[in-house]
Amino acid sequence: MKDFDIHSFKEILKTKYLGKEFIYFNSVDSTNDEAFRVAEEKPLNGTVVLAEVQTLGKGRGRGRGSKKWLSPYGGLWFSIILKPKISPLIISIITLLSGLAVAETIKESLNLDAKMKWPNDILIDNLKVAGILCESEIFKNKIKKLVIGIGVNLNLDKEDIEGLDIEATSCKIESGNEVNREKFLAHFLQKFENYYSKMIFPSELESILNKIRKIIIPIGSNVEIKTESEKLSGYAFDLANDGSLLVKINKKTKAFTSSNIEYIRIKE
Repeated sequence: MKDFDIHSFKEILKTKYLGKEFIYFNSVDSTNDEAFRVAEEKPLNGTVVLAEVQTLGKGRGRGRGSKKWLSPYGGLWFSIILKPKISPLIISIITLLSGLAVAETIKESLNLDAKMKWPNDILIDNLKVAGILCESEIFKNKIKKLVIGIGVNLNLDKEDIEGLDIEATSCKIESGNEVNREKFLAHFLQKFENYYSKMIFPSELESILNKIRKIIIPIGSNVEIKTESEKLSGYAFDLANDGSLLVKINKKTKAFTSSNIEYIRIKE
């Protein structure tokens, strides 16, 4: 496999601004950390930071809640720097938009049925193929910068994902073919930019949320939820307009955000 070809990528990129500023590394500790460092010096909206390998924690990137995620050569590990003019209260929508764009890119590029496990994992046949980590810098209730870290197991082989404490797969394993990373990223960025530009309009946001509802897990399932203080059981039935998960517990509806749960599991 060849290193990521920036020239080829820019030739096929059709976005208005996402990815126009592109920063490439052979190896970094974390693309999110690097993106925040870059943003301090040159905070261009839509800048993409990509690395062949992430080394934080011996070849692993950082996941939600400081979980580790394998980031060896062959995957697609990148972060996007944004300066959104939205309320910090709906940052979780950005995570869901990212997940929708990843899932649809996998479907359209590889004809694989990808789902999104709320709040930030992408699955193929219940095996994790991608993860998303949104981090922000907020000052006086305004978002100064938002960094979306995305890791996709694009061209990893079975031996690359052995030893993980979660069940995972890759696009290459599932499709049987090596995936063109440049085309995949360009496709994703165009799709994400389209959704991101529309989310500020209420009618468009509702349409996007309806698309997310169709691919989100665990909507329609009985679930067990672990918070910092307790375990709860209920029925996950919908997403709220701010991206929180709505769960019916003892005939009452409770909204959960990614920040107030430790895990959520489907009950058999």
